[in-house]
Amino acid sequence: MRAFRLEGQHFVETKDSNQATLILYDNPSQDEMDDLHQKEEIPLDFITDSLNRYMIPRKETFRNSQQTDIQLLLFLYPLMKIDETNRLEYQTLPISIITLEKKVIMIYSKEPPFLKNVLNSNGNYDDSLFILQLLWQLTNEYIEAITRIDDMIENMEENIVHTTRNEAFYKMIAINKSLVYFETGITKNHDIIAHLFDHLQEGKVSDAGELLHDIRVLSNQAKVMRKESDEMISHLSEVFSSVISNNLNNIMKFLTSLTIVLTIPTIIGSYWGMNVALPFEDDGFAFLLLVGVSIILGILTVFWLKKKDYL
Repeated sequence: MRAFRLEGQHFVETKDSNQATLILYDNPSQDEMDDLHQKEEIPLDFITDSLNRYMIPRKETFRNSQQTDIQLLLFLYPLMKIDETNRLEYQTLPISIITLEKKVIMIYSKEPPFLKNVLNSNGNYDDSLFILQLLWQLTNEYIEAITRIDDMIENMEENIVHTTRNEAFYKMIAINKSLVYFETGITKNHDIIAHLFDHLQEGKVSDAGELLHDIRVLSNQAKVMRKESDEMISHLSEVFSSVISNNLNNIMKFLTSLTIVLTIPTIIGSYWGMNVALPFEDDGFAFLLLVGVSIILGILTVFWLKKKDYL
């Protein structure tokens, strides 16, 4: 657990959680979750859902025994990881933002990479700017992740003609998985942003309006970019399959042509290996003559195969 208090418009870490305006729980223990549930009267599902990677974003409000509203905003954020084969892949993980009367509690299983930027920025709970700044950084993280994926796709396009390995297939699988996770995260996050926009309009929070508008634009941009990347990887997969098939056909064509060329000396050697009377059988240069004829016929066959584009 890490606690921060607001001094002016900057967050300062503190050891006194009672004086904190922001509390962060990184993969909290069962004791910490029970303490939150009992002390703050926060529903357990508000806490535990942030540790379940299969949860989807949602907005929910609970009224405690003191008739105070406790609001949950659950979002999905992208997190980059490197698998055992050293390939880059993304997953989405939930983060719970629980707003109380005088503090905000954030719970997550792994620290979001953009959290430091949020803590270093200005904060203002009265105007909801802190949550909006968090949404800005979170949505921008999707933009940066999709940009990296687009760079990976472009690099694969440049090298796809010369490859017959399965490595490209594994990379495309990783990209497809990432984009599937992104579809859920970006789409559902956008719905919550729309709900938040309605909430701010009802509260007539005008100072946050411009930032929220930028977040909605950025969220729409992320949706479009994800769709474009998905279409690009789908087309690339089709092209790659065609290239692999064409390369395999070229290999088979070469091997077949090589077999034909090597069959010529085999046929000639078979004829002159018969136990019957044959021309040049008493000639001392018969073997060299047959080898020469085989080479000449092989060369002529190669030229003919190339002319017919069989080789």
